Amino acid sequence: MPDLLTSDPLAALIPLLAAFGVMTPMIATFLERFVPVLPSYAVLVVIGVAAADGSFSLLAALALSLVGSTLGCLCLYALGRVVGERRSRRLIEGSARLIGISSEKYRRWEDRLRSNQRSIAFLAQLIPTVRLISPGISGLLHIRFWQFAGATALGAALWNGLFIGVGYAFALIDTDANASILALKTAIALVIAEGFAFWSWRWKVRAR
Repeated sequence: MPDLLTSDPLAALIPLLAAFGVMTPMIATFLERFVPVLPSYAVLVVIGVAAADGSFSLLAALALSLVGSTLGCLCLYALGRVVGERRSRRLIEGSARLIGISSEKYRRWEDRLRSNQRSIAFLAQLIPTVRLISPGISGLLHIRFWQFAGATALGAALWNGLFIGVGYAFALIDTDANASILALKTAIALVIAEGFAFWSWRWKVRAR
């Protein structure tokens, strides 16, 4: 066990996931929204590996993880909507600082979300850390519920599907695959792809 924890700490979570059975993906992705002890991509890769190990089916992992993520987002949306603008803004901005998002960056995202509600709600679910606070911002700004729910669920489906699929595929190909390194490499590749897409879009805007 010490060697496992040292070389692949995420693999140590697989027996724990198996203990909770088929509901594990939903529970894990719901709690991740409120208690981000581990990055979501790490949790999702482990869920994919656990699915490949037979703890639950891949379809159950994808469907239930989406249910958990969406329910978590809806709860945060409701919190932002009912607490009141001043209190919810202070709470969300404080939470953003705790996960490394400056007040300036938070306000930029708030402005973008206000002006491009559907597309930003979708894209926010594909950006680490921002995906945690964007549902609360959506509620704070009183974005239309069904518009928010649809865009957010689609973004969460892509995010969850990517990392669960990577964990599942590599666990089938290589039974000794290191889940921790796999999660990190996938996250880095995603960030690079997002950066490339952003700069490409910015270059096109300037070229017009």
